[in-house]
Amino acid sequence: MAYLRKLPSGKWQVTVRNRAGDRYSETFPLRSQAHAWGRDEEAKLSRSAYRDPLAGKIKFGAWHDRWWEARVVEPHTRRGDESSIRNHVTPHWADWELRDIARLDVQSWVRKMTVAGTGASAIRRAYNLTSSIMKAAVEEDLISVTPCRGIDLPKEAVKPPQWFTVPQAQAIIAKLDQPWQTMALLAFYTGLRWGELAGLHGHRIDWRRGRLFVVEVNTKSGIKEYPKSSRSRREVPIPEHVLDALARHMHRREKDGVVFTTVTKGRAGRLLDDGNWRTYVWWPAVKEATFLDFAGDLRPVPHYPPHSMRHTCASWLVQNGVSLYEVQHLLGHESYQTTQRYAHLAPDAHQAVLGGWTRLESQLIIPAAA
Repeated sequence: MAYLRKLPSGKWQVTVRNRAGDRYSETFPLRSQAHAWGRDEEAKLSRSAYRDPLAGKIKFGAWHDRWWEARVVEPHTRRGDESSIRNHVTPHWADWELRDIARLDVQSWVRKMTVAGTGASAIRRAYNLTSSIMKAAVEEDLISVTPCRGIDLPKEAVKPPQWFTVPQAQAIIAKLDQPWQTMALLAFYTGLRWGELAGLHGHRIDWRRGRLFVVEVNTKSGIKEYPKSSRSRREVPIPEHVLDALARHMHRREKDGVVFTTVTKGRAGRLLDDGNWRTYVWWPAVKEATFLDFAGDLRPVPHYPPHSMRHTCASWLVQNGVSLYEVQHLLGHESYQTTQRYAHLAPDAHQAVLGGWTRLESQLIIPAAA
């Protein structure tokens, strides 16, 4: 029951006990107002829809610690998130009480990071983590509504996919030693992610049908038996010449183990490390590789990272008339919008425009002769 009493000032104070046994009070000028407020608070308790108004006094830093300990994510994701929170989130919010954080405060924080020159992707990651922390506070009835709503975030520039031409890819492969030639060849012709290449097991290759199955993936935490997403678990066709190269590579290796490992006298070695592979295998080959351009001049290949082999696979296929739908399934893209980055490479991408100029040929502007 709510307890009412008249104060010496003539106002009425009503006290309610919450579910934890703590008491809190409000003061009103009229007895009827105090009685109505007490009745409403007790009704909230009876409906189990009550939120302790004192709970929001917990500071952001303390709530983050509780949230962090209960969070379930991959170790490499945890490391990246920890860095983002340490650099961008807790320095600003740690001493704020949850109940004091308003939507405009969050927008001002985003604006502050933008003015300071923080990158758009870093701001989005910091904001998304803060939003998750505040959403958890709502779910635990610490606050009634999250302040992370309707926030304007800086736009991330969408870079066009970087891909190699056939001569450029051939030049890189020529500079690689075995087994990295085979690994790069498989990447160029299947579009596997680096972790999928480095986590490929021999028993996932269907030699008779010329297919491989993407199931395991090599991560910074070791081999995982599940891919990036549900669409990533897929069947991928292997061109015959790539399958032959793969068979030669595996001739003296364990058939069921990881296909590509560190080289140890023909025996299976340790799992590959992405950073080491880039430093000691990929970048030296890219640095040394040269190709002949259309004018017959010798040029260095573009300084693109290993992930560009995946972009190259998609780009080659789209240029040769393979539909974006097929490319999406080949690469294991969760969203069709991701695959649309390659749409401009389709053979008929600009046919309507060029056809229009052809029909208007008599009206074309021709520069005068010098």
